Amino acid sequence: MPRLVTPEKPRRSDNSDASRAYSSVSEKDLRDPADPATLNNRGVALERQGRYEEALAAFSAALLCDNDDIYAWNNRAVVLTRLDRLQEAVLACRRALAINRSCIFAWVTYGMVLGRLGKYREAEQVLAVAEDLDPQARALYPGNSTMTRA
Repeated sequence: MPRLVTPEKPRRSDNSDASRAYSSVSEKDLRDPADPATLNNRGVALERQGRYEEALAAFSAALLCDNDDIYAWNNRAVVLTRLDRLQEAVLACRRALAINRSCIFAWVTYGMVLGRLGKYREAEQVLAVAEDLDPQARALYPGNSTMTRA
């Protein structure tokens, strides 16, 4: 089960520690086959620091390792939304949902992106699907949440 991370106001020490940890793991992985989970988690740490372009690069690298990584696709959509690249975010959401139609996080992210595009009726329909999967799904919406992998 993915762990939900909301990046609103992380403590500064958590950010630097997480980034340092993921950086050292990623450096090790440069010698070994790339690990999409490590790259995804590094992207989450970078996103929490507001380093969106670097986070996007980490999620893209994770997808190069495993194009069916739903975590990386969802997180890519979240970061693209933060960068106001909404059409690309829609495509990332659709790809995540093509991989797993029952991923609540992907449905919520998709609803968030549609809302930002002013497509409120579509956003409500998408969020209704998320609520059908989990009645608490709407609580995820305000956080623009990214997911780490174990």
